[in-house]
Amino acid sequence: MVMTDDENNKDEIGNDTSNISVQQEQEQMTKLFDSWSELIKMPTIGPFPAFSQEFRSYSQDLLRMSQTLYNAQTNLSDYWKQMNMAYVLATKEVSERAPKQLRSKEDFDEYKKIIINAFEDAFTGLFNSKEFSVTYGKVSSDLLDLFKQMQKFAEKNLKVLNLPRREEMDEILKDIHEMKRTIHDMKRSAYKG
Repeated sequence: MVMTDDENNKDEIGNDTSNISVQQEQEQMTKLFDSWSELIKMPTIGPFPAFSQEFRSYSQDLLRMSQTLYNAQTNLSDYWKQMNMAYVLATKEVSERAPKQLRSKEDFDEYKKIIINAFEDAFTGLFNSKEFSVTYGKVSSDLLDLFKQMQKFAEKNLKVLNLPRREEMDEILKDIHEMKRTIHDMKRSAYKG
């Protein structure tokens, strides 16, 4: 796809405004977290003091997560634009090549073949394109990053609340499995002896 100078300029302006909006969001989040910092200095009871001790870390995690969400949204938008363009191209080809009237079974069979070939050609071309590969890679990467960040965030909260984390639960399950095996072996040796 070849872009004209006007489209390039619009794209650059769009990127500049998106960077400005992200910057404004970050400034607003920083102001919000600063005001929360003042609130945290007040004496409290319950789990809130544990959360408030690492408030800066939480705010940075939330900012990173919001940036990842923003990137994912942008890349998903590009992904769906490309998918929709392939669909439009396929339907255009079908409408141009389709028989004007479907009077017989042969006409209907020909129409089905045209539909299958048009969609196969359009989406095969899309999936083989470098642009789609790059976009799909970005979307996958963003979603994996988001998942990892959410997992870290959950692990941190479990630690603060003094609840077992995933690693600790895996270790406990492994120990239980080993104990079951040992008991089973002991029962087997008792029956033999």
